[in-house]
Amino acid sequence: MRLTRVIHPVGQGGFYTETLINGDQKINIVYDCGGFDNKGEKKMQKYLECYLSKSQQKMQIEAVFISHFHADHINGLQYLLDHTEVKYLFIPQMTEGVFLEELFSNHSFSGSHSSVTPFLTQLYQDDHYGEGEHATKIIRVDYSNGNIIPEEFSNNAFPNDTNEFGAWDWISQKIVNLDALETKILSPSTILYFQKWCYIPFNLKVEPEKADELKEEFCKQFQAEPTIGNLSSLLEKDGIGKCAKIYKKVFGENKINHTSMTLFSGTLEKTLRNRCKCLPENECYHHCDCIIPYRYCCNPNILYTGDFEPDKNVECMSSFYGKYWKKIASIQVPHHGSANNYDPELYEYPIRGIVSVGNDNTYHHPDIDTLVNIQSEGCRPVIVTEDKSSMRIFQYEIL
Repeated sequence: MRLTRVIHPVGQGGFYTETLINGDQKINIVYDCGGFDNKGEKKMQKYLECYLSKSQQKMQIEAVFISHFHADHINGLQYLLDHTEVKYLFIPQMTEGVFLEELFSNHSFSGSHSSVTPFLTQLYQDDHYGEGEHATKIIRVDYSNGNIIPEEFSNNAFPNDTNEFGAWDWISQKIVNLDALETKILSPSTILYFQKWCYIPFNLKVEPEKADELKEEFCKQFQAEPTIGNLSSLLEKDGIGKCAKIYKKVFGENKINHTSMTLFSGTLEKTLRNRCKCLPENECYHHCDCIIPYRYCCNPNILYTGDFEPDKNVECMSSFYGKYWKKIASIQVPHHGSANNYDPELYEYPIRGIVSVGNDNTYHHPDIDTLVNIQSEGCRPVIVTEDKSSMRIFQYEIL
């Protein structure tokens, strides 16, 4: 099986793609689809247009995983769904308070009426996007609530003949063939698989501490209570300025990330180093990670984090992933290397930290102390910006 992983140069945002090929079977996976900061919707669409044009026919994507609904992580999602055939869209289960905060944030930091609000509202409320046989199924990843992936999960738990997808009880086994998922809400600690490659999402329930205060301030300014149904029309009618003032009064100058769904992507092979190798043309070895010993470069497992805020939550996340936590070789550094999102426990095992960041972003990401601390933990930062030359392509062969 061959894996190609691309860290796309979309600046302040996140767009990560994986292609898995095993014989005549092939799937494409996407984690987050946004970039070029909060106002980069047109730039992101232009990038996607160029990316998709390289495919000889309409690209088919097995699954898109979205960490959260802030604009710099989803401002290309609608374009992607409209111009490709996406089978599954995985979004984090979220409370109304979290969803409203993310919509407020998008309006506040974009500086104009966000065109994605009706689109996101549809994703929040519906179970599909589009019409007909190629409609995208929307699946919500339920809250973990302390669920831990059972220790007995191993390659032995997968069907013997992975080329023939048979029936299984995903509720009892929690090992689900990614090619034929039939559910609207994904149970916590479910392993999604293609052949023996696994995707494990983690969604932690965190309610905004100031959600009620946000609603109260909105009522004062707009003389109406904000709801999912009326927010877009109220903001369009009365302007974005009020929204920005309300958000900054309640949360301050920075975006708050109350929730961000992480995703483990990797193999569960116990003899990983002996059964996986970098292909000769591997970009990660020849260009950006030359100081990393080749044998460590060969571990393909990665943890995507979006804008995950470790704080007190990293212990819960590491417990959730259990034994797979130690198998992570690369990590997407959360929140573009923000100082507030650093936690040494995140870098206990990874030897490569992917930092997606804009060259001239106003948030001063990545934080210099974060970069120093990451390296002191033995993890080498790999910075990917909007410069095309910073794109990183990782290629592996799983034997």
